[in-house]
Amino acid sequence: MQHVALIANPVSGSGRSLATARSLADGLRHRGFDVRLVPTELSDPQAWLDPTLETVDAALVVGGDGTLRMVAESLVRCSTPCWQVPCGTENLFARGLGMSADEAAINSALVSARVRDLDAARANGSLSLLMASVGFDASVVHDLSARRTGAISHWTYVPCMLRQLLHWRPSRMSMRLDDRMVLDGEAGWCFICNSREYGARFDPAPEADMTDGLLDVVFLPTRSRTQVLAWMARAHSGRHLGRDGVLCERAQRVQLEFASPVPWQLDGDMPPPEAEPVVDSLTVECLPAALKVLWPSERG
Repeated sequence: MQHVALIANPVSGSGRSLATARSLADGLRHRGFDVRLVPTELSDPQAWLDPTLETVDAALVVGGDGTLRMVAESLVRCSTPCWQVPCGTENLFARGLGMSADEAAINSALVSARVRDLDAARANGSLSLLMASVGFDASVVHDLSARRTGAISHWTYVPCMLRQLLHWRPSRMSMRLDDRMVLDGEAGWCFICNSREYGARFDPAPEADMTDGLLDVVFLPTRSRTQVLAWMARAHSGRHLGRDGVLCERAQRVQLEFASPVPWQLDGDMPPPEAEPVVDSLTVECLPAALKVLWPSERG
């Protein structure tokens, strides 16, 4: 894979992403690769990114999971294999696939040119790579978005979590998986996962597989704020799925209806601007083998 696009978010990691991208570009050019550095823009990527992706063999996305999702539509549309160079807060996509910022590992992946097709999903029309959820975590994401002024760290989430522990109320929802009604008006916290990775090692769906053509759905019955802390502790230690009332199933299509409008999150961030941030229903559908990725050579 000789021709490479290096896509960098100038603000990700307090500017660290762009510096990482420039250093990586110099190293790859020294190794003989043709590299095009492409800073992200706020406008539609179809205009500023698609023309580049149509002329390269692979794309290295330098930034966090939000940066990757920003350009994912273009990657899918152009069928361009990608690699996340982790420079965000969590980097869940890279963590789950064994991708790193190491130049030797990236060079090896480009030379070996092993490509694998991964599933993606559409949540109320928006592309998702990792997960969507409704519940306490979604409220924290909305709280952070309303107050965010710059780069964030794990500590940035702490005051948001404390505020939500004081004010959050569980939502009642009904759920249909494919053609089956499995919940009717139950109060709880729901995750619809394509990936097993989640922030702070709170992994609600540890068996999720990005190549099986299905979404892992986890519903945690939650009727109080104190139960939120209990679920977080159990999930962190992998003890949550065997508890009474927990639903853990797989489906190609998930439909949720809520008793009252609720906030939701997508891949750990607010839904994109074109999507409604607070909804009375949520439909998530798996897109099998939609995204091409460069596979780490040691995983070949």
